[in-house]
Amino acid sequence: MGIFGNRMNRPGPGIPKDAPSKKGLALFWDILFREFFELVKLNLLFCAFCVPVITIPAACTAMSKITVTMVRDRNHFLWADFWAEFKADFKKSTGAGALVFLGIGAGVFGAWFYSKMLTASPFFYLPLALSCLIVLVLTIMGFYVFPMIALVDLPLQKIIRNAFLLTFVCLHYNLLALVITAGLTLFAAALLPVTLLLFPFLWFALMNFITTFCAYYGIRKYVISEKES
Repeated sequence: MGIFGNRMNRPGPGIPKDAPSKKGLALFWDILFREFFELVKLNLLFCAFCVPVITIPAACTAMSKITVTMVRDRNHFLWADFWAEFKADFKKSTGAGALVFLGIGAGVFGAWFYSKMLTASPFFYLPLALSCLIVLVLTIMGFYVFPMIALVDLPLQKIIRNAFLLTFVCLHYNLLALVITAGLTLFAAALLPVTLLLFPFLWFALMNFITTFCAYYGIRKYVISEKES
């Protein structure tokens, strides 16, 4: 199995059959501690699949397939599940990634450009605010788009629509995920270069796990049926 070996084909720890049901933060910490080393392996796998930049969206979906399985407290086979999802929804993931990532990039550029133009006229506060709003909305939509591609068989336009609606319907969960990930990012940036090794070994999988954990509430309630959840 190449550099990842047979260890990637072993099932994830999962949840013991006789374990009591947990919710909220208790469930989050329980899964995080149990799956920590799986997240390390997942992060390495994700980074390897992102080497050709065009594959980043499909790698995001494949990573979300694993983290949403963790959030649902179900067993997984890291390599097999990652690779199967990467191949199955490559085109859909690429289309979604083009919208989300290019949109965020355009919004960031717009915010930078209009902030420079403020010295010429206060009128540019309006497009500056709009650019920042676009970045915020598309970032939160990204919390939902990739897990939904991995979870449900829907056309891309419906996934985008659902992600847009869930951005506002589940605003409190989305802001919580945004605050936590932004706070951890600022903390890691402040401690550079000490935290540099976090990025290839843990960072992306951990951020994805946090956002998926928060987003799954809305996906379970509004997108998939209780029977499927």
